[in-house]
Amino acid sequence: MKNKLNHVAFIMDGNNRWSKKNKTNKYNGYKKGANTIIKLSNYIFHNTEAKYVSAFALSKNNLNRSRNLILTLKKILLEFLNKVIEDETTFQFNIRFIGNRNFLSQEIKKKIDQLERLKKNNNKTLLIYINYSGKDDIEQAVLKYHQNFKKINKFNNFLLTSGIPDPDILVRTGGFNRLSDFLIYQSSFTELFFSKKLWPDLNKNDLSKIFSKYNSIERKFGI
Repeated sequence: MKNKLNHVAFIMDGNNRWSKKNKTNKYNGYKKGANTIIKLSNYIFHNTEAKYVSAFALSKNNLNRSRNLILTLKKILLEFLNKVIEDETTFQFNIRFIGNRNFLSQEIKKKIDQLERLKKNNNKTLLIYINYSGKDDIEQAVLKYHQNFKKINKFNNFLLTSGIPDPDILVRTGGFNRLSDFLIYQSSFTELFFSKKLWPDLNKNDLSKIFSKYNSIERKFGI
């Protein structure tokens, strides 16, 4: 019997190295990476029962990188938002952003709000994590839980991912075998897959192989 697949998560690593490998600028590498998450999300939602795709686009620690790179990422984000808002036919799922948006311009924040208001007639959602930290998520949840535990006694309700099932699969590209502060609490029983491919090169065939491997695993959840 196939394992039920409800939530697929990605750590999208390797955009910068892809740019160097293909002798192009960082802008083109990250732009191709942005297109990749739309293509793979469409594939997942059309070929599996998954209702959620999570994409780790920008960690809190990434904001310590060069000013030029952060400006490039903001430019890519704005172009991405404009593209999907203007042409909704490119995706048939909802898009939601998770993370601290304080570093973004008002223009980008308004575009995110506009995109999140575009509701598709289904329950499939791409979650894009920007300026997100798994450690910070747990810390803020602990504080809110302590303040409200007499009213609400379920810790999960205070996480930024409240109401979202934990990932069944987490795929990290780029050759590194670590979570890098992504969904630490939520990945307790997640099946982890690490690929040496750089994120912009990940394709449908790669996912098909991962899903086949996932279906061969007997998931016991600690029992």
